Amino acid sequence: MGMENQNNADAPNGDHSSEENRIERVIETHIKDLLAKRKEVLSKVQSELDDIDRALRHLGHETPSGHSSASSKQKRRAKVTDGDIKGMIQSFMSPGQYMSGAEILKRTGMKASRFANFKVANKGYLVTQGAKRAMKYSLA
Repeated sequence: MGMENQNNADAPNGDHSSEENRIERVIETHIKDLLAKRKEVLSKVQSELDDIDRALRHLGHETPSGHSSASSKQKRRAKVTDGDIKGMIQSFMSPGQYMSGAEILKRTGMKASRFANFKVANKGYLVTQGAKRAMKYSLA
């Protein structure tokens, strides 16, 4: 019992600075670990983003990479209506002529999500042939 009191009495004076140092070291170690983890997550995310961008380019969608300002401004200028899309599609498609979704996206400059919304909103406007990735579209 007496020993315990002895230690407690010492702590404020003798061990105070070493305790602070220990806490600092713990904090520094923690910071190092977090920074390393952050770097790891960033590189993982970056490689996933690169994969996604590569897939988008493969599908004919140019990802905005800073220096294509002219085309991105143009696309942002006005919200493309379903009527606009119909007009674009009719300009290069005709009934009975099938075309891949990627080709339609490339020619209209639409994002895949916009095309998906268009298809939902205009059921029956396009007829489809084939399944999933091999699906082709034609004017109904």
